[in-house]
Amino acid sequence: MKDTQPDPTLVGVYFERGVAVDDILAEVATRLKARGVAVSGLVQVAGDPNGDCDCRQMRLRDLATGVAHAITENRGALAEGCHLDRRALAGLAYKLEASLGPETGVLILNRFGQAESEGRGFRGAIEAAMALGIPVIIAFRDEFEQEWAEFEGGFATNVKADADAIIAGLALVDG
Repeated sequence: MKDTQPDPTLVGVYFERGVAVDDILAEVATRLKARGVAVSGLVQVAGDPNGDCDCRQMRLRDLATGVAHAITENRGALAEGCHLDRRALAGLAYKLEASLGPETGVLILNRFGQAESEGRGFRGAIEAAMALGIPVIIAFRDEFEQEWAEFEGGFATNVKADADAIIAGLALVDG
């Protein structure tokens, strides 16, 4: 990962598997809110067991409302793993994009991943926020580094998963 400094309104947060990036993003949201910044977005939180399945339900917590939304399909007792509920994700992405406005101070998103790499997921919300001049913070894991680089085209400030580094990457607050 290369560190870049071109645009403080798009901050890419690089992390490797095993790093608690959602906790870091939640900390950033808390710190920005304490400074009076209107934070919008979603971070992943641990969920309950997924019905009959042996996996844990993935949930995204809305940073503005605190409400957690399930994004995992319940595939039943014989399932060998969990699957992302693409409809649930698309619904959340649509609602999030529609909620963006002049009062939004920053948009924080938990991942630029497979869905975003394919042009879906939260890509529309990212683009809408950028068009409105709303700073965006989004995490990307090492396995999607190339896709992220293609998407951001050199316009992002890319930082490691560290709350101080993320906040420093924004132009809207001083340290």
